[in-house]
Amino acid sequence: MNNDRPTAIAVAVGLSCIGVFGLIPQPIIVGALQDVLGFSSQQASLITAAEVIGGALASVCAAFWIRRVSWRAAALVAIAVVIGGNLLSSGLASYESLLLARFVVGFLGEGTAFAVAIGILSSTSEPDRNFAYAIAAQVAFGVIAFAALPSAVAQWELAGIFIPLAVVAGLIATMAGWIPTPAAETSDAADSKPAAVSPLPALVALSALLIWCLGLGGIYAFEERIGVAAGLSPAQVGTGLALAVAVGFLGALSASWVAGRFGRLAPVTLALLAQVGAIWMLQGQLSWIAFAIIASVFHFFWNFTGPYMMGAVAMNDQSGRVAVLIPAAQTGGFAIGTALAGSLMTGGNLLPANYVAIAGCLAALAIFVPVARRLARG
Repeated sequence: MNNDRPTAIAVAVGLSCIGVFGLIPQPIIVGALQDVLGFSSQQASLITAAEVIGGALASVCAAFWIRRVSWRAAALVAIAVVIGGNLLSSGLASYESLLLARFVVGFLGEGTAFAVAIGILSSTSEPDRNFAYAIAAQVAFGVIAFAALPSAVAQWELAGIFIPLAVVAGLIATMAGWIPTPAAETSDAADSKPAAVSPLPALVALSALLIWCLGLGGIYAFEERIGVAAGLSPAQVGTGLALAVAVGFLGALSASWVAGRFGRLAPVTLALLAQVGAIWMLQGQLSWIAFAIIASVFHFFWNFTGPYMMGAVAMNDQSGRVAVLIPAAQTGGFAIGTALAGSLMTGGNLLPANYVAIAGCLAALAIFVPVARRLARG
C-alpha cells in the first residue's frame, strides 16, 4: 500500500500536529488572552472554541472532498492559511477580529491539514499503531510548547504564541513532497465496492470519541487557570504542564505496545476511570508537586486512550468516510467542552471544568463498552 511508506506516515504525522495547533497550546492561549488583552474567561474560551469548531467543520466538509481533491494541494493550502493566519493574529487585539481570524485558521488551515493526515493514516495497514505515532508526535510538540511558550508570551505577548506556530507549519511544509498520490487515485477501488457492513458501529465508536473529547475540552483549556488558582505562578504551571505532557508521550507509546495484547475494554475502562480520579483531584490549593503529579496521571491515561478510540473507529469503518470525521469528533468535542465549561463558570469558579470532564469520561465509557465487545467478537 502506497500510504504505508515511512515518508507518507511521517508527513501525515506532521500534518496531524498542525491539526492540533488549536488544541495543544489552548491553556496557554486562554491564559494569554486574559492576561495580555484582559479578556474574560468566557471570551477567551470562545475564541479558542471558534478555532476548534472551525477545524471540526473542515473535517465534516472533508468527507465530501477527501476522495476527489489532491491531498498535496489541500495540505499546501492549509499550511499557507495557518502561516498567514497566525502571523495576522499576532497583531490583533479586538475580541471580534481574533474570533474571526482563529475560526478561519481552524477551518481552512488546521482542520484541512488534519483531515489529510487522517485520510493517510486510516488507510494504512496498521492504523492503530500509526495513530499512536501521531499522538506521540503531538504530545512531543506539546512538551516543547508548554516549556517555551509561557516565557515567550511574557516577552512578546500574543506574538510569542502565534509566530512560533507559523514557523512550525513552515517546517512541515518542506515535507509536502512526501504526501501520497491524490485520494481519487487511491480510493477508486474502495468507491466501486458496495458497502458490506453497516456504518453504525463506526458511528457509535465516533460518538464515544466525540463525548470523551468534550470532557477533555472542558478541563484542558482551563488547566493553566486551575494551576494559577491553586497558588502557582504561570511559569510553575507551564513547567508542570510540560512535565505532564511529556508523561503523556509515554502514554501514547504504551498504547502502541499494549494494543492487541489485552483487548480494548479493560485498558480503556482502566484509563477512563484513572482520568476521572485525576480530574476530581485537580482542584483547590495544590503544591507544585501535587499539581504536576495529578496532571501527569491525567495526561498519561488521556494519551493512552486516544489510539484505542481512534482505532475503534477505523476498524469498524469499511469505506473510510467515517474515519475522516475523527478530527471533527476530536476538535468539535473539545470546542463544545471548552465553551460549555466556560459558560458555566461564574465569579471565577473553575469547578464546572472538572464536572464537565468527569461527565464526558463516564458517558464515553458507557458508549465504548458495546463497541469494544463487538470488536472482541469480530
